[in-house]
Amino acid sequence: MVWRMFTDERDCNAIGFWIFDQKLIGNQYRSAFIEAMVEPYLEPRGWRYAGDGWSGWDFEHREGSRLEIKQSAAQQTWSGAGQLVTRGAFDIAPRTGYYYEGGTKYEPTPGRCAQTSVFAWNGYEGETADHRDAAQWDFYVVPALSLPEGQRTISLSKIKKLARPVPITGLGDEIDRVRVSPSS
Repeated sequence: MVWRMFTDERDCNAIGFWIFDQKLIGNQYRSAFIEAMVEPYLEPRGWRYAGDGWSGWDFEHREGSRLEIKQSAAQQTWSGAGQLVTRGAFDIAPRTGYYYEGGTKYEPTPGRCAQTSVFAWNGYEGETADHRDAAQWDFYVVPALSLPEGQRTISLSKIKKLARPVPITGLGDEIDRVRVSPSS
């Protein structure tokens, strides 16, 4: 499993292990980490990882649905000694098009590429914050059609009005409950 690759020194190179063997993971790497963390919970339900390279979404269901994962954390690598924390904001900007088939083809269709979005939030602060700990993450599953039209970002407080938080162990059930099919 990809998740094991990020948590077991025997299964990844020295650079990869160094990046993910820290309690706080930098923004540029945390997306890949979260995608790998949720994959074992989604794969048995018919989802396959499709987010490598320039893909317009992160997971694709065997029935064609697309899922995008966004993440944010209160405690950042740059928070410093002052313990500056964030309140949570996520990019939801519609795109001018998307890449597919491993980034080899481009479709110039504007809008949001995935029918369903998952917003992952780690609200832990200070010494207790550990981005590697799946139990510290809350997941909010939102149909893309419920996101504000034309808006580029959304705050955690607005997401909380659209969805309930679920732990990683409940993520698959919540996605099944909320998931929108491609024809919708």
